[in-house]
Amino acid sequence: MTETSMRLDEIRRRTNPFNPSSISISLAALVLVLWCWHSTSMSIPALMEGWGNMYRYIAGNPEIRDSGFFPPTIAGPTVMKYLISMLETVQMAVLALILSVLIGFPLSLLASRNTLNIIIPGEQKYSRLLKNFLYTTVRFFANLCRSINEIIWALLFVSAVGLGPMPGILALAVHTSGVLIKLFSEGIETVEQGPIDALNATGAGSIKVISYAVLPQITPFFVSMTLYRFESDVRSATILGFTGAGGIGVYLFDKLRSYENHDVTTILIIIVITVAIIDRLSAIIRDRYS
Repeated sequence: MTETSMRLDEIRRRTNPFNPSSISISLAALVLVLWCWHSTSMSIPALMEGWGNMYRYIAGNPEIRDSGFFPPTIAGPTVMKYLISMLETVQMAVLALILSVLIGFPLSLLASRNTLNIIIPGEQKYSRLLKNFLYTTVRFFANLCRSINEIIWALLFVSAVGLGPMPGILALAVHTSGVLIKLFSEGIETVEQGPIDALNATGAGSIKVISYAVLPQITPFFVSMTLYRFESDVRSATILGFTGAGGIGVYLFDKLRSYENHDVTTILIIIVITVAIIDRLSAIIRDRYS
C-alpha cells in the first residue's frame, strides 16, 4: 500500500460520520440537549401561543393612551437628549476598552506558556515555580474578572464611587480585562515557534523577541478581538444604566418603568443604529489588518 493510499484511508477514517466515536459523541450530545430541554421546561407550543401576548404588549392597550411602542418619539429636543446620552455610552465603552487593553495585554503575556518561557528563561526549579505561580495567578484573576457579570461589577462600583458613568466604565474595564486576558493568551499560544527560536539564537532579549517574533504574528487577531470587545462593551454599557451607571441605559430604564413606550422605541432605534455603525467601522479596521 502506497503512502498516499494510507493517508487517504486515514482521512476517510477520521471523517467518517458513522464511526463508533462520532456516533457516541452524537448520542451524548442528543441526550444532553434533551435533558436540558426537559429540565428547563422549554416548550415550542407555549412559545407559539405566546406570540399573541407579545403582539398585544407591543401594540399596547387601546384603553391606555400611548401604551404601545409605535410610533417612536420623534420630537427634536427629546431625540437630541437621547443622542447625547448615547454618545456618553460610547465614551464609556471607549475608556473601558483602553483600560482593559492596558491591563489585559501585559497580563496575557504572563498567562501564555510560550511567552512566559521567553520572559523567564531556563528550566531551573525556581524558574519553573515562578512561571507556574504567575500562570496560575493571572489565569485565576482573568477567570474572576470575567465570571462576574458587568451588572454586578457596576453595582459594586456604584456603592463605592456613586452614580454616574465612572462605575460603568470601571465595571466594563474589569470584566473586559478578564475576557481579553483569556482571548489574547490563547492567541499568543498559537504563534509559530520558529521566529522565536531564530531570535533567541541571535541572543536577543525577551522584549525584542516578543516585539519582533510574537506581536507581528498576533496583531490581526488582537485587533479583531479588541474590536469585538468594543462592540460588546457598547451593548453592555446600554444596560449598565439600569444600575445608575450612566449612559443611555438610565433613560431606557426610566422609560420602561414609567411605560413611556414610544420613547423606549426611540432609544432602541438609536442603540441599534449606533451598534450597526460601530460594526461597520470595525469591519473596515479589520480589513486593514487582515
